Amino acid sequence: MPATPVPRPPWLKVTAPLSAVGIVAWPILAMLGLLGAVPAVTVVDVGIVTAVLAYVSIRRIKLDRAIAMQDPPDGPGPG
Repeated sequence: MPATPVPRPPWLKVTAPLSAVGIVAWPILAMLGLLGAVPAVTVVDVGIVTAVLAYVSIRRIKLDRAIAMQDPPDGPGPG
């Protein structure tokens, strides 16, 4: 069954890419933190913000998909 297109709210269009960037940037910041180039507080803060953004984004996407799967699309059905 093909995926049902679900309109995304504007805030989700911002939080989802930010969480993806954080997931990529966090290991780099962690390595720089181990070398002493970045304060440890910054590494922890970026990790927490990334986790929160990812959690909120994933929950909303799962909710949208569940709602879309419950409501059949309008239009002519089979037969």
